[in-house]
Amino acid sequence: MDDRIALVEGLFTAWSSGDADAPRQYLTEDAVLDDVIGGVYRGWPAIRAYFARGLASWPDLRLQPTGEWWRRDDGLAFTWVMSATVADDRFGPGTAGRRWQAPGMSFVVFDGDRVRREVDYHDGGSRARSLQTPGS
Repeated sequence: MDDRIALVEGLFTAWSSGDADAPRQYLTEDAVLDDVIGGVYRGWPAIRAYFARGLASWPDLRLQPTGEWWRRDDGLAFTWVMSATVADDRFGPGTAGRRWQAPGMSFVVFDGDRVRREVDYHDGGSRARSLQTPGS
């Protein structure tokens, strides 16, 4: 199972690289990415296009597993923290240049030494909430 954790850590390092092609080596050609907020993407070309759109908004996106892992024979579930820097005023005045963060959880299913399915769960409002100052 440690090899699978290493594979997921490599995948999440790739998601955090700023390179839209970096995750490819960790996914099967027909992989499915199911993001509770962003939708379902089937196959590497669709996953890459979705990820590249995200990088256009969040070029310094980071996805960091927290070290909590739950195992089953064909997959792993784990928690993570996603973060990026706000480049504009989409979250309100004074938020540009600040870093948001959002906790989440994923379940991945393996096919040999690659990920066949990744399902991501997170709260779409947590980014904006993380930028609020106490008392606002």
